[in-house]
Amino acid sequence: MSDITDDELDVLLATIVEKYHYDFRGYARSSLRRRTQNAMLQLHTPSLKTLNELIKHDAAAFTQLLPWFTIQVSDLFRDPTYFKYFRTEIVPWLATYPSRKLWVAGCSTGEEAYSFSIILKEANLLDRTLIY
Repeated sequence: MSDITDDELDVLLATIVEKYHYDFRGYARSSLRRRTQNAMLQLHTPSLKTLNELIKHDAAAFTQLLPWFTIQVSDLFRDPTYFKYFRTEIVPWLATYPSRKLWVAGCSTGEEAYSFSIILKEANLLDRTLIY
């Protein structure tokens, strides 16, 4: 399998955005290349052009491709630096409000939402907070 060029990857990503409204263009290129090559092997597509044509015309093929592009990891406090910042910098600011709403986008099986809950409970802020 040959290396994937930026132009080829751009065409694939444009197809995905246009047809399925998922935008992976901001993802790290090295990761996208690796994930795309692995997906091509699993989907038995010999070239990126073939993969692109396949997902253009077959939504089921895109459904098979999607897990290769998304992160399937969910852990409590998965990014410790981020949660430390949240605890030390954001929580004191949130405490100045009578109620709070937190939206946890892309939380997979929920461990990230639980992580926020734990921190807010420790700060006595959970009772007046909605977590989506």
